[in-house]
Amino acid sequence: MIDISALAEYDGDIAAAMGELRQQLSARHDGSPIEREKIEELIESPYHDILLAVDEKGKIVAMAIMSVVMSTLDRNAYLEDLVVDSKCRGRGVGGQMLEAIKDWGRQKGCRRLEFTSSSREKKEGAAGFYESHGAELRQTNCFRVEL
Repeated sequence: MIDISALAEYDGDIAAAMGELRQQLSARHDGSPIEREKIEELIESPYHDILLAVDEKGKIVAMAIMSVVMSTLDRNAYLEDLVVDSKCRGRGVGGQMLEAIKDWGRQKGCRRLEFTSSSREKKEGAAGFYESHGAELRQTNCFRVEL
């Protein structure tokens, strides 16, 4: 049984668990706890949430950062940092998270869910997961400018 909900308040143990999960997502993260200020800023914003999946033993097994992105035409949900603990992959946790993510977007009045994933060569499993859950790969140019 997995319980998925938005984080409501800072907790050092949760910050540590999030840091460990973040390391599984990106080699750029060293596994240290996520900074309190970053977590609190996300919690306090009406346009962001941290979704956590907790198993029956109380262990955090997945997380996602959600944002509302608004324009003059639409309001869209944006997914950042979806990661399922490597020990729990293949058990349906990712699918449950994706459904919770979609529900979050609907509750925020969003029209669609958008996200990026690393190139297929780097994250073949992630690309296959998203496609198997109805995500459509769009041929776009993704740009980034460091500020």
